[in-house]
Amino acid sequence: MPMQSRNEETVSGQTRETAPVDYWLALARARTAEQLCQAWLPLLCRMLQRVHSGLLLLREQDGSYAPAAVWPGDTDLSYLGDIAQDALIKREGVVRRDAGGQTRFAYPLDSGDVVFGAVVLDLTAADEAALTHAMRLLHWGAGWLIDLHNRQSLGEQDTRLERSTFLFDLALAALSESDFHKSALAVVNRLAQRFDCHQVQLGLEKGKTVRVAAVSHSANFDEKANLVNLAALAMNEAFDQRAKVVLPEPDEGATLITAALRHYGNEAGCAALCALPLEAGNRVVGVWLLERDAPFTPDDLDALETLALTLAPIFELKLTAEENLFRHGRRSWERLLRRITDTSRPGVKLLALASFLLLAFLALYPADYRVGSQAAVEGAIQRVAVAPFQGYIREAPARAGDVVKQGQLLAVLEDKDLKLERVRWEAELEVSVRKEREAMANNDRVALRLASAQANQARAQLDLALEKLGRVQVVAPFDGVVVRGDLSQELGSPVEQGKVLFELAPLDAWRVILKVDERDIAHVRVGQAGELVLTSLPGQAFPLKVKRVTPVSVAEEGRNYFRVEAELAKDVAKLAANSAAKMRPGMEGVGKVEAGQRSLLWIWTHRFTDWLRLKSWEWLL
Repeated sequence: MPMQSRNEETVSGQTRETAPVDYWLALARARTAEQLCQAWLPLLCRMLQRVHSGLLLLREQDGSYAPAAVWPGDTDLSYLGDIAQDALIKREGVVRRDAGGQTRFAYPLDSGDVVFGAVVLDLTAADEAALTHAMRLLHWGAGWLIDLHNRQSLGEQDTRLERSTFLFDLALAALSESDFHKSALAVVNRLAQRFDCHQVQLGLEKGKTVRVAAVSHSANFDEKANLVNLAALAMNEAFDQRAKVVLPEPDEGATLITAALRHYGNEAGCAALCALPLEAGNRVVGVWLLERDAPFTPDDLDALETLALTLAPIFELKLTAEENLFRHGRRSWERLLRRITDTSRPGVKLLALASFLLLAFLALYPADYRVGSQAAVEGAIQRVAVAPFQGYIREAPARAGDVVKQGQLLAVLEDKDLKLERVRWEAELEVSVRKEREAMANNDRVALRLASAQANQARAQLDLALEKLGRVQVVAPFDGVVVRGDLSQELGSPVEQGKVLFELAPLDAWRVILKVDERDIAHVRVGQAGELVLTSLPGQAFPLKVKRVTPVSVAEEGRNYFRVEAELAKDVAKLAANSAAKMRPGMEGVGKVEAGQRSLLWIWTHRFTDWLRLKSWEWLL
């Protein structure tokens, strides 16, 4: 094939000639991907026979496919879109023939990792041999495009590697310095060197405005200088709009305000300016202002935005570490207010608001504070029945819990020995009386006195025996209930004089013993009212009144309890004694003493707060 040929375009069966083009020379001299594609596709179509049209699709950065070259030029080849899509999806060549013999062939450009394009040819009346030749020639020519794709991929990788290297270097320079000023100065110096800038300035946010904090190639600067103030105004322009401001403007339809930036550029004599905010989260930490002669390219702006996203958190950490306690507290409070008032996490904030309202209600709503404690019922008066003399138990019909009447038999002691002793002393008395009479008849005064003394002794012993016989039966001293005592299992056993056989309590007079924890005893006073609920009578609450607070504590189960005596009203005691479920001494339950009004929050937490107050006093001292 000759190196120089005349470009012929066939449209609707007609051929028109244009100026001659050397596609091989254009292919060899191509410097861009567009130039290479514009030379490669016509050269391929000229080398093949019976080519009606050709289309080259390449992958864009957003993942879509767009025409990179069309042959003949200015031809609508949208009808080749379906076969191109099939080839891209299947990642293999697709051939279609119609009834008129027209053959369309699509060849995907696959680099191994991704399909980066496709070539579609429309052949006129191509037989199998011509189609095979076209496939082979297309497969051979695709090497140019694959090589172009590989070189582009390597170039992009080199660019990303170079950016990443500079990014890491800049981040390390910012982190390695001891304070913020040195860190900012190191960053602006490297930025000025990397982007070929005359000067790079860094402004910091202070009170909703921006002030210049660092200038490249300058350790110190005059904050009151005119150019510094103009630079601060230009940075405020980007800070207020929270967007990068570039001069000259890259987009014709941009709506950003650039008046202050233009004024600074005129005063400083700079052709190209870029003001870029440094955002860390929702806060603008500062603003970069870069100055140079050449306009900033899109790649430069993308690189600057990436650097800003990386260095903004670093600058924020540096500033946070150096701020004083007052500023740190104010910033923390402002951040908390922003989090509370913004629209993020509505469910969590609604729950927090409900919790706060509930806490406020508990802290303000007054309620009756009642000191609870374990309670036991005792008789107001307790009497004991003791053994009147030393003897043996013969009968014991009464037991603990029995309700007895006054004079009712409780127990009987054995009286055989007492009866024998009575007979003995009766005989002794009779003999002494006879002797006394005989001495009186004989007028023997000595014998009379001796006999009279013996008679008196016998008479005294007989009275004692009769008295014991009269006390053999142990009876109830009053109407009441047997609180303690069960001798049914001790019949015939000996008892000593004065031994307690039974304890009795009346049924119409009670007292309640409350065991109040030492943590609550300070709230209990004599005369306070309360209520008693017994375990055996859970449906009834008996009113009570504190009668006495003993100053002595008793240790039980690892805690100290104070004994508090309370009394029931007489009418309540009678009602309880006459009810179907009668109150009995020894019953236990829960008693609550009213100790005034407190908030619900205090009632539920006062023990913990008291413990915390005690422990803090103990640990701090």
